[in-house]
Amino acid sequence: MRLKQFFILLGLAFFVVSAGLAATGPTYAIINCRVLSPPLPVIEKGVIIIRDGIIEAIGPKEKVPIPEDAQVVEAEGMTAYPGFINAHTTFFLETTAEAQPQPQPGRPTPQQQPEERRPSPADFSVLTQLRPRQAVVDSLHRVGVTTILAASERGIFAGQSVLLNLNGEKLEEMVVKNPVALHVQFVTERGRYPNSLMGTMAFIRQSLLDAAYYADQLALWKKNPRFLQRPVFNQMHEALAPFVSEKKPVIFTCNNQEDIKRAIRLIQEFKLQAIISGATEAWRVIDELKQAKVPLLISVNFRPPATSFYAAQGEAVRRKAEEEIYPANPAELHKAGLSFGLTSLGLSEPASFLKNIQQAIKAGLPAEEALKALTIIPARILGVDSYLGTLEAGKIANVVLAKGDVFDPKSQIEKVWVDGKLFKMEKQPEAKTPAATSVAGSWQVEISGPMGRMEMTMELEQEGNRVRGALTGSYGRWEILDGNLSGQELSFTISVTISGQTMSVAFSGRVEKDVIEGTVEVPGGAADFRATRIPRDL
Repeated sequence: MRLKQFFILLGLAFFVVSAGLAATGPTYAIINCRVLSPPLPVIEKGVIIIRDGIIEAIGPKEKVPIPEDAQVVEAEGMTAYPGFINAHTTFFLETTAEAQPQPQPGRPTPQQQPEERRPSPADFSVLTQLRPRQAVVDSLHRVGVTTILAASERGIFAGQSVLLNLNGEKLEEMVVKNPVALHVQFVTERGRYPNSLMGTMAFIRQSLLDAAYYADQLALWKKNPRFLQRPVFNQMHEALAPFVSEKKPVIFTCNNQEDIKRAIRLIQEFKLQAIISGATEAWRVIDELKQAKVPLLISVNFRPPATSFYAAQGEAVRRKAEEEIYPANPAELHKAGLSFGLTSLGLSEPASFLKNIQQAIKAGLPAEEALKALTIIPARILGVDSYLGTLEAGKIANVVLAKGDVFDPKSQIEKVWVDGKLFKMEKQPEAKTPAATSVAGSWQVEISGPMGRMEMTMELEQEGNRVRGALTGSYGRWEILDGNLSGQELSFTISVTISGQTMSVAFSGRVEKDVIEGTVEVPGGAADFRATRIPRDL
């Protein structure tokens, strides 16, 4: 009787535990594929068994039996890769339209300290800002990305990032690790302190010093609360203290070589557990990076930063640098013996990620190193290599199945599994109407409606009929979605969040040489817009 009760209780416990797990779909057996997952040995005729979102077994065909309940996926002539990890992005980030503070004349007064005018708390989680969209998920799958580190792009202390598995549109099911790291940016604040990079550097240093002192005083008080005055609570210091005293990870976004030097100085001074991200000019400071031994996440956005010599010499010089000099950054780092992950930070469209990695390989980065920089290396840097980054039994089933070498421009990604969930890549239809003109470049945009006038700038990139880019104004920056140019008709949408509510704003207009005129459609109304091309060489 007792034995029977034991089995009943055991079955009930199993049912309760199972009910708390997400549905993971059927079991799959991917057979006859070439398995490429460095640093592990290549398997020429491999089998991968996926069950309950996990890789149950993997190995040569003759050594891995096919389960009876598995859906067999024939992969002859295809290569299986670990899902790519895009280790720093702003995808899914919703920019909230907020009124910008008006500049205050004169210097901050004693009653208006810089810390009190700080725009956002350091403990802010980007998770609350994210709105996953299936179109973006699909675009990332098409370039082999199954995992992203989503971070904010606003403020000096930009809050904490989150690692997501791209298994659908439900945010809570996508979270792999939260939070991951505090993000720090070398930016200035409009109309408030700090409004110079020197001030930004001073603000970061003072904030870290204050946080360290606050942590020490708080620890002392907790150890001896009697006869000691309790430290006054400070939200900023409380939020920053773990990164200074407990050495929780910090990611510095570095837009140029000077930012990298600034980050290294702060890392060494405060002995931070830090990562440098962006770093498209890392090739200029290789000696400093080798000495600092800081983990690197290198962006494949090859547009020279505004501070670059090449950006100031006119469009022809800038374009040449974008096509020849900056794509060689990863190759130069590899030659110097530096390890790094690759990210799409700064790119507005997922399709550009794989294309630019192919460009980096053409500039000298070995393909195997590029694959490591998309899989095992970012997994190690982000502390998730025990369950992501390689194709091994027991790890999360993030698998990319491609026809041919994934870094060959002619290759085609056929299927992607994320958390064991299968996504099939349908071939995208070719555009029927060729683009009549080019809209690539910078535009000055004026929107006029019943509520008044608004001015913005617009940066557009074009590939055939597809148009991507962003609109930037006093209320923030919005990525362009579903951009299309058919003949002379341009259309695109942006997603805007105002007072906690998200809406789609649709732009449509006609292109006439250096002018675009049309309408902006929003729920419940419309406005006119006119965009004028900004000359490239002023």
